[in-house]
Amino acid sequence: MKNLLKWMPHNEQSVYERKLFKVMKELKIEEYHFNWDRTSCFIEFHYQESSYRLEHSVEKAKRKGLIVRNGLDCLMELTQSLEELCGIVNRGTYKFETWIAGMKQTTSEQETPEFQEEFQIRYKSLGKQSLPDYEKEEYIPFAAESSLGNTDQNHHNRIIRQQQRNQGPLI
Repeated sequence: MKNLLKWMPHNEQSVYERKLFKVMKELKIEEYHFNWDRTSCFIEFHYQESSYRLEHSVEKAKRKGLIVRNGLDCLMELTQSLEELCGIVNRGTYKFETWIAGMKQTTSEQETPEFQEEFQIRYKSLGKQSLPDYEKEEYIPFAAESSLGNTDQNHHNRIIRQQQRNQGPLI
């Protein structure tokens, strides 16, 4: 039973949470939080009056041809990336600010892509539409064919359509 517990994700989780804590302390980041789920992970932090966010997911890894099993693996990879970044900063190669510039968070207004806003505007509901226009024969499938033949059948079809309209939509 003890051997099975060693393979549980909780053990890996605590290891990488401690590593993340050490890295953030080394980078002098006091305020941060993170979370992971079945398919992704994020780490958010504040540094010099700006907010930053690192994200990783199973889907992103898949697009790159990498195998990542779950959100905990994503946490491991983000933590390892921060450890490597810490090494670069400690060697004096680049400043931390240079590397994290691309991770800066924007305000929620700027996060909405233009096409989504356009979609909401262009495809706004016009509300309830009047149905009398659809009673015209040009809107009824095969109406022209049926009018050529049996007028009793046309009358019967109109009665059925009228009953369906009165009943409302079937859900």
